Amino acid sequence: MKKEHIYKVSKSKCARGLTIGTWMTVAAVCMFILWQGIKHPIGLLIVVPILVIVISVLVYYYRQSPLYIELTDDALVLHCESGNKVFRYEDIAEVGKWQGKPSRLLRLWVSGGFGGYIGWFSGGGLGSHFEYVGKYQDAFYLKLRKGKPYMLSCDEAERVVEHIQSVISR
Repeated sequence: MKKEHIYKVSKSKCARGLTIGTWMTVAAVCMFILWQGIKHPIGLLIVVPILVIVISVLVYYYRQSPLYIELTDDALVLHCESGNKVFRYEDIAEVGKWQGKPSRLLRLWVSGGFGGYIGWFSGGGLGSHFEYVGKYQDAFYLKLRKGKPYMLSCDEAERVVEHIQSVISR
């Protein structure tokens, strides 16, 4: 695929800070728990399973983190740490630049900025939808013919929206 059809998903300063801060906090908590576990090993039986669950959730959201968007001849491909999500042009009913405000979104099951804004949201003019967003300034939406809407983001989002609109209007 030509390089001009690949668009990086940049993360906001807030998302980058939350991601780094969360990993640093988890590392500090792990070190403290291990240090305390030497003195009080029975406490590890309670704390370690909780810590494993927390780290598992963080790894899940980090692996869902969007990296870049690729426009192929027949689809928009969202590349994430854990794999690809393909949106075929023939399945897209509507696409547009998102003009809403993040403060108006209700978070249903989301990362909250860790690795980007990933998960189920409600509101913002889209109703219940799934997001893979790095920065809301670069956000655009896809309404599929079947299924829920999606919100994505990438550098040069206007160019991506124009390309998809030109393809689906044929």
